[in-house]
Amino acid sequence: MSVRPNILFITTDQQRWDHTGLTGLKGITTPALDRIGSEGVHFTRAYCPSPLCTPTRVTLLTGQYPSLHRSHTLGVTADPFPELTVPQRLKQVGYQTALVGKSHFTERTKEEGHLLAAIGEYCSTEANPFDGPYVGFDQVQLASGHNANTVPEMHYKRYLQRQGVTEPQWFPKWMNGSYDGEYAGPWDIPEEHHNTAWVGNETERWLKQYREPGNPWFLWMSFEDPHEPMYCPEPWYSRVDRSELKPFESDRPGEFDDKPVFYAAALRGDWSAVDDEFMTPCVFPRRRLDGQAVSALQATVGMIGFIDHRVGRVIRLLEETGELANTVIVFTSDHGEMHGHHGFWGKGLTAYEDCQRVPLMIWAPGMKWRKGHSDAIANLVDLPRLFLQLAGLGVPQGIQGMNLLGFLEGNLDRYRSGTLIESNITANCYQTTYVNDSHKVVIYRDEAKGEVYDLKEDPDQYDNLWDKEPELRADLLLELARQKMKEEGAAHPRRSFG
Repeated sequence: MSVRPNILFITTDQQRWDHTGLTGLKGITTPALDRIGSEGVHFTRAYCPSPLCTPTRVTLLTGQYPSLHRSHTLGVTADPFPELTVPQRLKQVGYQTALVGKSHFTERTKEEGHLLAAIGEYCSTEANPFDGPYVGFDQVQLASGHNANTVPEMHYKRYLQRQGVTEPQWFPKWMNGSYDGEYAGPWDIPEEHHNTAWVGNETERWLKQYREPGNPWFLWMSFEDPHEPMYCPEPWYSRVDRSELKPFESDRPGEFDDKPVFYAAALRGDWSAVDDEFMTPCVFPRRRLDGQAVSALQATVGMIGFIDHRVGRVIRLLEETGELANTVIVFTSDHGEMHGHHGFWGKGLTAYEDCQRVPLMIWAPGMKWRKGHSDAIANLVDLPRLFLQLAGLGVPQGIQGMNLLGFLEGNLDRYRSGTLIESNITANCYQTTYVNDSHKVVIYRDEAKGEVYDLKEDPDQYDNLWDKEPELRADLLLELARQKMKEEGAAHPRRSFG
């Protein structure tokens, strides 16, 4: 492999860490993802920097935690918006950069305006679909919204309009502004017009027509699924073997008695203690969905199968063009999904593994890196540093995250003793989680009571040890403080007295 490999960065939206074939996903096969993880490294203990879309996505763009880049929740646009992004740094050393699919780096209602402020106006056509530059990417094809419940925006909307797709039964919000997060089942949009197919097609088109021969490239392939609502197009919905699906356990009587009070309040749908008019915790009790739990799983699993199919096509294209051996492929998701576990759907404020933990697979066919499953703790904040190191760049001052490359190369058995997850996503509930190999501690800015769990004995976090084991709590809080100091960001060494 050359000194500066190509980088294919593949992300999904709201995919659970255990929703891949390598982690026992039932009902459908995921051969492309299985290949990435088995021929590369499959991290079974990877975490997001924050269990919401925008905070994590801006972290992936900048290499910084939300507390530093300030895009800490949905509905927030960093001001000023980060100027020197990871793709911008890669461009400085000769990389061609592109983003296809979901961005969500800003407040949803301002996404198109943010794009147009950068590119001036849309110039894309069917023959030349890419616009740019935008936030460090030379070329972009962007989408906003999630399947049938929202209005498609930006390049994906323009594609649909060129195809004459305005059918209200496919996108009902175009007609009445409705949003139904409690429907689960098939979606009658034709497969070829679905966002997953569009992202796949535009990714393949860029690789065939727009990359510059001889230059390394960084391509972010960003799917919008399997984000709720649980709609899945055919034939992918029906391809799932429904008999193999087992819903997650809902809430147990009294299970929130030893947790901070907002857990029980949230299960009643009462977020008044932590929420305000504009900030949402994004995790809900959805009792109608509880009754459709198998259908919801079927739709989610079908969406993942569809994504795997399109990822497989891109891998085959790289093989056919001879570029696979010189490409590093990274697959992950921005955060997880509760999927009815403990009575909750969605993601966000509840500090469960379901929404904090994510799939992460890294494959470099041309490099002699370690392979197979790893239970080493990882965090997505480490990926931007990895991308810069692969490009031959040093670690810029202020970049957070730790030395994932040293681990991949086999120089480190563990590159992290633990990791942080930030969740400053509501007005009145600021939460920080620290996870190590065996335990989790959760603290709150304005709450005296926190959470401590033994993840080996209690992986589903039913037994809060905060009050029961004060010495363990004290040890974990010290580890949390030290980890915070470790991840303040790379600092350049002093070379003089003034």
